[in-house]
Amino acid sequence: MKRFLKVMSFMLIVASMSVTLWACGENENTVPEDTTVYTVTADESDFYDVDGQTTKASAGMEAYVKITPEFDAVVIDKVLYNGQQCTKSTVEENKYTFTMPSKNVEITVEYSFVDNTTDNFLTWDNSNENTFTVFVETPDDSYFAQFDDGLLTANVSKNPSGAGSYFTSHEERVFSTNQNVIPDSAMSVQTTTASTSNSAKSFTIRINLTQISAGTTQIILLVDNGHKFGDSSLLVATVNVVNK
Repeated sequence: MKRFLKVMSFMLIVASMSVTLWACGENENTVPEDTTVYTVTADESDFYDVDGQTTKASAGMEAYVKITPEFDAVVIDKVLYNGQQCTKSTVEENKYTFTMPSKNVEITVEYSFVDNTTDNFLTWDNSNENTFTVFVETPDDSYFAQFDDGLLTANVSKNPSGAGSYFTSHEERVFSTNQNVIPDSAMSVQTTTASTSNSAKSFTIRINLTQISAGTTQIILLVDNGHKFGDSSLLVATVNVVNK
């Protein structure tokens, strides 16, 4: 009887060791699932809105972000997650999807502009030129040689929201898409007001012709209406610069 019990005990010990070894072998070959929750960040811009997004997800999950142009003149070219291109939805407008990687994600947006004539409360003046000539002073010119700035004028074509009859509060910004042709430093914006009040009736971009170079660029004028938050106009014009 004792011999039988010893044999049974030995067999149980062997069986227990086998189960332990098998379990260890299984753990060595199994890759644990990544259950870490990662974040997704997407910053808004003056030119597009983030209208919805995945904020947290685990690796392998489908995530999304909605990028909506703020103006008709803005075109969304690419939406990227950590530098990789998202997939544009064929079902839902302005929605872009991606598979969540095993790291936090930063959304970036590449966009461009298309020319327009009018937007919201601004309209380009019909007399605007689209070609400017580089001014180069010659030895025959006097030291105090005078030259005219290149001009692009945008007229206030309707009363901005909340401004009533007096557009007195506004903030304007102008920039160029090709700094080699017309750098931002070569431009300024001058406001013309009505003779009987300080209400803005037009915004004129002044271009210093001594600071520009031959080529093509787009000039973008953004005017924010200070009378109502979020109300603004964006005008875009392509201009050519030629040598004298």
